[in-house]
Amino acid sequence: MNLSFIVNSLLIIIAILMFFYIISFKSKNATLEESIDEEYTGAAKNPDKLAEPNDEALNEFEKLLRNF
Repeated sequence: MNLSFIVNSLLIIIAILMFFYIISFKSKNATLEESIDEEYTGAAKNPDKLAEPNDEALNEFEKLLRNF
């Protein structure tokens, strides 16, 4: 056996394993998507909390104003 035959065989085996991995990952992902019932709206869970700045945010804002 020469080296090129061994390398070609190894690359074919790796390609086959990668193909099966991608197929199994795709099927797992499809089952995860089916299990998600709620639709993504993009809305905040608690929008009132976002309207009130915390102390850390105010401090960072003060730093930005000083540098500007």
